[in-house]
Amino acid sequence: MALRYLALLLLACCVACLGVGVVIGQKAPAKDDKKDEKKEEAKEGAEKAEEKPMTKAEFDDLMNKEVKDAWNRLKINERKKMGERAAEAADIIAKAAPKMLRYDGKVLKGENKDKLAREQKDYKQWVDDLKKHAEDFAKHARKGDWDKAAASRDKINETCGACHDVYEPKD
Repeated sequence: MALRYLALLLLACCVACLGVGVVIGQKAPAKDDKKDEKKEEAKEGAEKAEEKPMTKAEFDDLMNKEVKDAWNRLKINERKKMGERAAEAADIIAKAAPKMLRYDGKVLKGENKDKLAREQKDYKQWVDDLKKHAEDFAKHARKGDWDKAAASRDKINETCGACHDVYEPKD
């Protein structure tokens, strides 16, 4: 008799747990339109901030905190043959590249001296190349194709160096 009660108690617990699982799995009721509108406005505001020109200080933060750190992690993880980690570092560089197009700095030398960097054809090309080479590196690192990854890493380095020669101020 005690076993029957125990079995019945276990069955009741299972049913209760199943009911809780069903309730948790249900979608939340639709939110009202005002909350959705506020979210859309916030999203649009963030997108507009992404289009705003980037000051020298913001650009330096991007380059020194995101890109430089990712570049160092890329090289370390490539040496250790840690494909996913090296690829993640390259992904950060690729993601940072379009942000560089908002740089408000000026050309340092040549016929376009003192014009905005972000308006220069070569600057735009270097940013596009940087993104492409970083994406290529990530693809090759994830596959473990280290010869191709190394070639892409060298192209990233060359692209950065060429751009720095023209657009990075010498302190």
